[in-house]
Order: sequence, then structure tokens, then C-alpha cells
Amino acid sequence: MSDDLDALIRSLFALPESIAGEPVTGLPAPAEVREQLRSRYDFARPVPLEQAAMDVAGMLRRWSTHVTHPRYFGNFNPSVAVSGIVAETMVAAFNPQLAVWSHAPAAVEIEEHALAFLMRKLGLDPGAGAAHFASGGSEANHTAVLAALTERYPEYGTRGLAALGARPRLYASAEAHESFEKIAHATGIGREAVRRVATDAGGRLSVPALAEAVAADRAAGWEPCIVVATAGSTAVGAVDPLPALADLCARERLWLHADAAWGGSCVMSPRLRPILAGIERADSVTWDAHKWLSVPMGAGMFFAARRRPVAEAFRTRTGYMPESPEGTVDPYVASLQWSRRFIGLKVFLLLAEEGEEALARRIEHQAAMGDLLRTRLAERGWRIENDTPLPLVCFTWPGWKGSAGRALAAAANVVGRGRAWISAVLRPDGARWLRACITSFRTTPEDVAILLDEVDRER
Repeated sequence: MSDDLDALIRSLFALPESIAGEPVTGLPAPAEVREQLRSRYDFARPVPLEQAAMDVAGMLRRWSTHVTHPRYFGNFNPSVAVSGIVAETMVAAFNPQLAVWSHAPAAVEIEEHALAFLMRKLGLDPGAGAAHFASGGSEANHTAVLAALTERYPEYGTRGLAALGARPRLYASAEAHESFEKIAHATGIGREAVRRVATDAGGRLSVPALAEAVAADRAAGWEPCIVVATAGSTAVGAVDPLPALADLCARERLWLHADAAWGGSCVMSPRLRPILAGIERADSVTWDAHKWLSVPMGAGMFFAARRRPVAEAFRTRTGYMPESPEGTVDPYVASLQWSRRFIGLKVFLLLAEEGEEALARRIEHQAAMGDLLRTRLAERGWRIENDTPLPLVCFTWPGWKGSAGRALAAAANVVGRGRAWISAVLRPDGARWLRACITSFRTTPEDVAILLDEVDRER
């Protein structure tokens, strides 16, 4: 390895710490980026690896929104632990193929070991259930809907819903992730099968409204099937009432899926675990390690309380895949993916290096930074608009009432100055609120103070 490439690699391993000294955002004109690529890379002649790699690193450093920055207060993209960079490097070097156990026994067992630990944290039984890594939360949510339909309609996988004459209904709050419309399209239930249910003032799914919707749909010929409980909504951090939803689903014989892509990490902290009370009663859970567990993207995780519907949903046979020993599970017959990357190593190394107590402290630190931001904003006269125990703060200036454009302009100005990154979230009534989420375990009170100074300039 050349000295230049060695220096580049060392700088990449130092990046999580050094990026704090850079602007959070670098937004060039599209033509500037394209011209650099056109002028240097026609692919007709080779470019030395050191030169190309250093050039790309420079482009990424100059022309990115640095989601690993401690003052990136954005959409759940976190700072990353160095263990994740080590893991991704090892995976690229060994390139294990996780389709069958016999091709990658170490990798498969490492993933299963980490998933079993996290499954127990959720309150689910690894011996009875199923779990696997996914590309992200959307794939995990998709898996949940497939498993639910497979359990409800045993012939769904063979004959399809059209042949069965079924009209399944999926219920999700108005704050739930928009991926469920895409999933409804992909699974064949159709986008109109997704019924958005009203929320309370805090953005939490209304259980009385859900009960009314289920009764009305049954009377109209729909077959209520799946309820999605959101545990940490993207816009406002809402956590749906999991115990009450579990009661309703048990009574009505509905599959309860908890989309805890972000909020799932609360189960790592004894202090924050009560926020997700009831998640252990879910039939399936989505949890993204690449959000609050601070590993590189993507590291979605899917958990199911029962193994059978997952095994049935993905069963297949081939004449070319090698056989694996008895008592093992081949990943390609247990998930949507076939050949796939060794996703779980970064989670395993994080758990191994930090241990659960240190991870709990990291998660609690981010929650504390959210509380600090909320308190300091209120002290300065800002109005806090959302109600969540999670470190996501939506706020406005009282004098902006009725002016959605003012929040948009304020967010753009803050981002443009490069010292912090926030967004302006659109609400169902047309209002816009400033939104700041603590996404980095490296965020300090000093970083919060800088954000406060930046938004104060926009009052």
C-alpha cells in the first residue's frame, strides 16, 4: 500500500472525530460537481487508485451534508462508531456471501448471536421467533406485511390475494412512515388498503379512532388484518400507545407490527425502556441499528415473535445452492434477500466493544441533549410544538403564527451558514415547524448552544 493511500485510510478512521471542525453542509451547484467528474474521469484511461480515492474523499468532504457531524440535527442519520468503520472494511476484504450457512458459517452465526441478544432486549423469545438483518426499515416493514398476510391467508403465497377474493386492510397513524403505501403496492393489497387513522394532539395513533375504523371496515366488506404502531415517528417523535394497541389487536385478531426503526434503541437503556412498554407484545418489530445505535448505513433489523409465518413467506428450493448442516438456517430462505452483504458485523463489533451499559449511556446522553435543547429553547421564548420523550424537538417562534414560509426560510438560513443543520417539517394543517433531532452521541451542550445562537438569529 502506498504512503498516500495509507494516509487516506488513517484520515477516514479519524473522520468521525475530526468532522466537528468542518462546516456541516457543503452545497455546490450541480454543474460544478459534474464538471469535475467529466474532466477527470472519462474511463477511457486509467487513473491511479491513490489519486482517484483521494479525489473522491475530497469531493465527499467538500460537497456533502455531513450526517456524522455533532451539529447535524437531522433525520436519524447518526455519527458512527469507529467499530463500524472497522467492520465495513473487514466485510469488504473478506466479502462473505450470506445466502447459505455453509458459505459463511462464522458470519451467519455472528449475526444470529447479536440478533438473539437484541431480541431479548425487546422482550421477545429467540427460541420461538425469527430475526434477520435487512437493508433498512422499509425492507423490514415489507417483511412484516408479508409475514402477516402469510399467517392470515395460508394460500396467499400460492394463489395471491386476487384469487382468494380477500380485501385486507392495513391501519397506520397519520404520522406513520410513508413506506407502507409502497409496501401495499408491492405486496398486492393495493395502496387503497392502507387506512390512515387519526392521531391525538401528540401525534399518537388514537385507539378509539382505530376501533371505529376496524368496525366500519368490517361492515363495508374489508378484512382488517394489520395494525402498524409507530415507536418514534419521523416528523414529531410520536410513540403510539403500544399496550392499548396490543389489547385491541388481541381482541380483534389483528397482526400488530411495531415500527421502531428509530425508537427501538430505547430498549437498550433501563431508564428509557418504559417508553416502549408493550413492544414485547408485538407480532413483529422493525429496528434500525443505523439510526440510534450509531453504525454505518444500512443495518435494518426485523424481528418476529413466531418463526412459522416468516419461514413460510420465504420458503423456496433450488438445485444449485449447497446444503447446510442440520440445525442451521440458510438466510436466503428466511428473508427477502438472497445473496447479501454481511450486514450484522458492525452491530456485533459495536456490542462487543462498548457493552450494553456504555451503549445505554450513549443513548441516554442523546436523550439528555434533547431535553437540554427543549429547555433552552423555551427559556429563550421559542414555542415547543411536539410532545415526545425522545430527543426530537419541533419548535416555532410565536410571532411566525400563520407563516409557514418563515420556518422554511429560517431552516434554509441556518443550513446555509454551515454551523448546524435543521429542517422545517410540514404538518397536516399546512403549518411548518423547525425540527431538530439529536442524532449524534458526540453532540455536547456546546453544540446545542451553537444551534440556539443560530436559530435566535432568525427570530
